[in-house]
Amino acid sequence: MESIILSVDVACATLAILVQLIIYPTLRHVNPEHFHDYHVWYTQRITWVVGPLMVAQVLGHAFLLVETPFLIEAAAALLVILTWVITGVKAVPIHARLSREGQDARMLQSLLHANKMRTLCWVGVVFLWIGM
Repeated sequence: MESIILSVDVACATLAILVQLIIYPTLRHVNPEHFHDYHVWYTQRITWVVGPLMVAQVLGHAFLLVETPFLIEAAAALLVILTWVITGVKAVPIHARLSREGQDARMLQSLLHANKMRTLCWVGVVFLWIGM
């Protein structure tokens, strides 16, 4: 079971890094006339990738906390919960606003910042595994 949870954690961290370095910066280069359609297309599809990973991750870490309630598992679970908070409080509202209002450099920068925090959390979870 631990290898499955680790695989999910690595997948989340890898996806977050790709989003941070490639996907979100690319949004700046989308033609403003096509931004709305592209952004809606992107968010609908990425949800099918990110959603199951995040659910699997939170369930996996809940399982670990119950099975082996040690400090390192609690720290990892806290980072996972923090990614959910950042996603719900920061990333989702920014995406909703981009879908409504269109391309905006400040919103894209805010999205990059929110994702940087998620990326650090997800990479932190992987580093905690290394320390286990």
